[in-house]
Amino acid sequence: MGADEKAVVPGEETNDPNQMSFFEHIDELRGRLLKSLILWVIVFAVCFYFVKDHIFPVLAEPLIKISKSEHVFAAIDIKEPFFANIKAAFWVSIIFSSGIFFYHTWAFVAPGLTRKEKFFAIPFLIFMSFFFIAGCLFSFYFVFPYALEYLMSWNDTGFDAYTRTYYLSLLFAFVLGMGASFETPMVIFFLAKIGLVTPGFLLKHFKWAVIISFVIAAIITPTPDMIMQTALAGPMIILYLFGIGAAYFVAKKEEEEEEKELGTAYEEDDESEVD
Repeated sequence: MGADEKAVVPGEETNDPNQMSFFEHIDELRGRLLKSLILWVIVFAVCFYFVKDHIFPVLAEPLIKISKSEHVFAAIDIKEPFFANIKAAFWVSIIFSSGIFFYHTWAFVAPGLTRKEKFFAIPFLIFMSFFFIAGCLFSFYFVFPYALEYLMSWNDTGFDAYTRTYYLSLLFAFVLGMGASFETPMVIFFLAKIGLVTPGFLLKHFKWAVIISFVIAAIITPTPDMIMQTALAGPMIILYLFGIGAAYFVAKKEEEEEEKELGTAYEEDDESEVD
C-alpha cells in the first residue's frame, strides 16, 4: 500500500489511479499474513533443529541450577520429549518472529497514518517491543527461579523428576505473562493519548489496579500461593505507577500544545486588528 494510496469504500467509484479498492486492501493484508506465516515457519524449523542441544538446555537452566542435577526430567511416555521440544521451538520461534510481524503490521497501516501519528507510532511500537522483551528477561532470570525454588521447597521426598511439558508450561506462563504485564505503561500511554484516561482517573482507581494485578497473577501462577502471586503482581503495580507518570507526561504535553496554539491564535488576531 503506497504512501498516497487510500482505501475506497466498496461500490464507490474513483478516478484516482493511486487509490486502492477495499478488496485490494484485503489482498494486500492476505499477502502480508502469508509472508509472515512463511517466514515464521522458517524460523520455527531453525529453532526445532537447535532445540534439543541448544535451546532447551538454556530454558531448563533455572531448574538445573536449583536441583543441582542435569537429570531432573522424566518422560511419562515415549512421545512426551518430542512434543515438549516442539512446544519449546514453537514459543521461541514466536518470540524471535515478533520483529517480522511488527514489520508487516507497520508496512500495512503506516500509509494511512498522518505524519504526527507516525511520529508517535514508531517509538511507541519500539518501546512496546522493548518492554515485552524486558519483561520476559526479568521473569526468566529473577521471578521464575524464585518461584520455582519456592515450589520445589515443598517437596520433602528427596526425589525430583518433572516432565518437560509441564516445566515448559510453567516457564512460558511466567515469562510471557510478565512480558505482557510490562506493556502496562505503554498501554496507559496510548489510552491517555487518545483521551480515554487521565492521571486523576488512574490515581482514583489505583486500588482496582492492585486487585486486577493479583487476579492476573493468580491466573498466570499454577498454585494459589500468595508469595508467587505477589512476585508477579508487585512488578505489575509498579508498572501501573509508571503508567500514571506516562499519562501525566501526555497531559502536560497536550496542555503546552493548547497554550501554544492559543498564543498563536491571539497573535494572528492582533495582526489582523493592526491591518
